[in-house]
Amino acid sequence: LGTQLDNFNFKLLGTDISDGAVKQASYGKYNKFEIERGLPRQTLQKHFTLFGDSWKVKDELRAMVNFRKLNLMLPFAGLGKYDIILCRNVAIYFTLEDRKKLFNKLADSLTDDGYLIIGSTESLTGICPRFVPKRHLRAIFYQKKI
Repeated sequence: LGTQLDNFNFKLLGTDISDGAVKQASYGKYNKFEIERGLPRQTLQKHFTLFGDSWKVKDELRAMVNFRKLNLMLPFAGLGKYDIILCRNVAIYFTLEDRKKLFNKLADSLTDDGYLIIGSTESLTGICPRFVPKRHLRAIFYQKKI
């Protein structure tokens, strides 16, 4: 998190269908291999504490995040509306019909000007007309149509 975010008040919700993944994410402890997958040393030192041979997310960062089990094919009861949803590298495992259902449910869960970020191998073309593709540098993301 950059210094530009220090003045913002935000909460994050992380979800997974796996109880084990939710439990590990909630605990916030990661081994050397998991940490070294693209996390800059400066970020590591700012937001993590060395804990034996692992790294643990600092409490002030963990306090901003909640985790819960969620099956994306079931109703999103009680989740509320979000400004940004990241659903990366998930839809590639679904059938076309299930991808249509998923992206429509995600559109329902976004604020009117909300953004959806999906994996680089995924696309909404021909799947969900409720989004407009946007570009920034080499990245493509989607904004909910108002």
